[in-house]
Amino acid sequence: MNCKHCGRKYLEGMIPATSSEELLEVAEALAERGANGFLLSGGADLNGRVPVSDFIPAIREIKTTTDLKINAHIGLTPRSQIHDLVKSGIDSFSVDLYGADETIHEVLGLNSRASDYFEIVKNLRDAGAPVVAPHICIGIHEGNLKGEFGAIKSLKKIAPKELVLISLIPTKGTAFQGVPSPSDEMMISVIREARSELPDTKLLLGCMRSKKNRSSEFNLIDAGLDGIVLPSASTVEQLKKQGFSTKKRSVCCSIP
Repeated sequence: MNCKHCGRKYLEGMIPATSSEELLEVAEALAERGANGFLLSGGADLNGRVPVSDFIPAIREIKTTTDLKINAHIGLTPRSQIHDLVKSGIDSFSVDLYGADETIHEVLGLNSRASDYFEIVKNLRDAGAPVVAPHICIGIHEGNLKGEFGAIKSLKKIAPKELVLISLIPTKGTAFQGVPSPSDEMMISVIREARSELPDTKLLLGCMRSKKNRSSEFNLIDAGLDGIVLPSASTVEQLKKQGFSTKKRSVCCSIP
């Protein structure tokens, strides 16, 4: 898809597994190294589907022969394939959500609608997925807020157990390389809105975010976050000084 915010750059850092045999080899190597699990993701096709369902037999074998946890991005996978994905043993599903159709058209380059992504959450739940972790990327529309609040309001009907907030990372070689990162004020406003609208949802700041300025992390937590991936040492120290109780977990934030 060559999305404007990503430009295929994040695929370059992933371990390739373009066949079931390769995926099994990668999983075996990870298990031997003592890994807890892995993210199963990749590039989407022109319909927005990440072809994870093509690997269902391999996924089943991995879940049978190892203790690895699997967190999967499936994109706009058809409902007919979601049941088999859930039954394959995948532990959690990360679903990107958008609040504005314009973002999907102009940034992702798809003719889909925001409601199509919310439908994926519903279909996964209906199929009995153990964990569905919605993700909202703050500032994905060229560094501006456009739809984030709408996505949060739509989530009220779903009442997810957790919501992962990430943010645009202006990345060299992408169409948005010169776009500024979302400001602290933007981040705080979205976190506060999520905290207000989703009082019983665990709010997590995910790994995909700009980390150039870490001085505001405490303020983001103070705005309503329950957890943060890879916080700076100074943030942890400040939390302890302010009387927060902290717990360290060596796992993807989408895995409960």
